[in-house]
Amino acid sequence: MKTVGITCGIDKKRVYLNREYIEKLIKLNLIPYLITPQMVLNKNCIPIKKLSALIISGGGDISPHFYSEKDTACKNLVPEERTVSELKLLSEFIKTGKPILGICYGMQLMNVFLGGTLLQDIKTNIVHTKGFHEVEVFDDKFLPKGIYTVNTSHHQAIKDLGDGILPFCVSKDKIVEGIYLKRHPFFVGVQWHPERDSGELSDLLWQTFLRNLK
Repeated sequence: MKTVGITCGIDKKRVYLNREYIEKLIKLNLIPYLITPQMVLNKNCIPIKKLSALIISGGGDISPHFYSEKDTACKNLVPEERTVSELKLLSEFIKTGKPILGICYGMQLMNVFLGGTLLQDIKTNIVHTKGFHEVEVFDDKFLPKGIYTVNTSHHQAIKDLGDGILPFCVSKDKIVEGIYLKRHPFFVGVQWHPERDSGELSDLLWQTFLRNLK
């Protein structure tokens, strides 16, 4: 069985991760290896060479100072300790060429990591904070082209794309729902939550993720 690193959320007293992530990885016959911010600060705690892939899990809002903007509409800031540690983790793990999957906040962080910016609050005619909506995959580098339905639970999104980042999936209001880094074998981010979604596109994403494991 292959081992996949996955980052965790934190607050003042707890380290936490929604059970759906663990349950999904186990169903895929993978071993979850939970990574905390404290572990990133002590590199000896993370066996990067033994990990087959990395997942940046979901979370709240990235502090806008990480993309050189002022806070004008954030609602639930992620502790900076987590963001700093995950940016450091990305800088180390990306060198391996192994798969990196970002989910919701994770996708946004990947974009910020490469110099991109975020919309601090989406203002369109589609509700992105709850429920489901349609998305279009228009670039089939990793997933088949088509119209799919995915879950949605975010109020921020990508504004300016980071260096080398390309979108492959958008919602009808042109919000970016999927990205990849063209110079990396599998540096992929999605705005929805495939770990808790049984839809066709999420299933296809996990199949592609498995095929790219090192």
